[in-house]
Amino acid sequence: MTEYGPASRIVIVGGSIAGLTAARELRAGGFRGALTVVDRDPQSPYRRPEVSKKLLTEPLRGRTRLTWPAELRVELVPASVEALDLPRRTLRLAGRPAADGVPFDGLVIASGARARKPSFGAGAGAGDDAGAGDDAGDDGVHWLRSASDAARLRAALARCRRLCVVGGGLIGLEVAALAVSLGKQAVVVEAAPLPMLALLGAEPAAALRRRLEARGVSFRLGAAVTGIARRSGRMAADRTTWVQLASGEDIAADVVLIAVGAAPETGWLEGNGLDLTDGVRCDGHCAVIGAADVVACGDVASWFNPLLRRQMRVEHWTNAIEQGSYAARRLLGAHPPAGFASVPYFWSDQGDLKLQLLGSSEGHDEVLVLETGAATLVAEYRSQGRLLAVAGINAGPAVMARRAEIVQSYQQHSLADIGHA
Repeated sequence: MTEYGPASRIVIVGGSIAGLTAARELRAGGFRGALTVVDRDPQSPYRRPEVSKKLLTEPLRGRTRLTWPAELRVELVPASVEALDLPRRTLRLAGRPAADGVPFDGLVIASGARARKPSFGAGAGAGDDAGAGDDAGDDGVHWLRSASDAARLRAALARCRRLCVVGGGLIGLEVAALAVSLGKQAVVVEAAPLPMLALLGAEPAAALRRRLEARGVSFRLGAAVTGIARRSGRMAADRTTWVQLASGEDIAADVVLIAVGAAPETGWLEGNGLDLTDGVRCDGHCAVIGAADVVACGDVASWFNPLLRRQMRVEHWTNAIEQGSYAARRLLGAHPPAGFASVPYFWSDQGDLKLQLLGSSEGHDEVLVLETGAATLVAEYRSQGRLLAVAGINAGPAVMARRAEIVQSYQQHSLADIGHA
């Protein structure tokens, strides 16, 4: 806290796991001032990976629900942040007078990401400007980002027979696999030739597709959606949503899930001269570039990863935890000087299939399938012979056993880059 001296008030925008972890680290690191958390989700914090898993079959409860420990002495403000006034060091809250702004000495940006809502022409409820959960489910079209979204989709799935998922990424495949396990029909519409092709490569993506098809999931691949329309039948209760494809095919569904990725929640940061190209741009220490005593963590943060030696933004649970802790230490001036070096990791439960990827497959020029079975697969990703990542289906021990090797590969590459700089 060099520019403004020791902080007396730190504000965290975002109360999910990155914000919760930052709060814990701030108190553990000796911060004794006022600590305020602003979050518009009244149910935060909770385990967000369960939004597309457990919360589609049961309410928010038990281990899925997290709490703010009393010893953190956090003031919780249930509101949306409308704007940041960086020169005045205040936050303006939606629906409140400017005079009621929240001041800060230090700021943790942990506002996460929102579901992308593309427009498909005249389709019902599919516009870009629809708010999160504003009308989800009223016209058969859903998005999935929060516990509230999950509750609406859970209720819709319970009474539907046919689900259409637009988007063949992690969330879309998880929901489709869950739906068929519940006895529903599920069709996944994906623009790419294979689900998760860019991330997994052709052979592992094809293997994932075959395994999901064997469990009842149908695919329309290389398909573009041109419209989504709600039409009523002869009976008042007969209301079908039609997903219209460029091929001319119309897919009938009781429920449509739009799962085409997420966008970092940065609208409230505009007008402050910050780089918001893909999230809020930070240096290698999670400090927001162009803003004194401001750090970022989690889905919203784009930082320079010194291990992978590139700017990146990661939308996964483990990264949010690790980065929330590091960002808090950076704000206190007690951070490791080498920077926040992270090995990306994610997992996805798709019915009885557990997909994991350790490392980053971005930039790979070779995929080697090391092991394949009726329900298992292990593949590694290389660039010019250098190991980048390992993925597996129902092969957790085989994937995690390669962690040290992956880290060493990145470290050696980083040292080589530095040597040639």
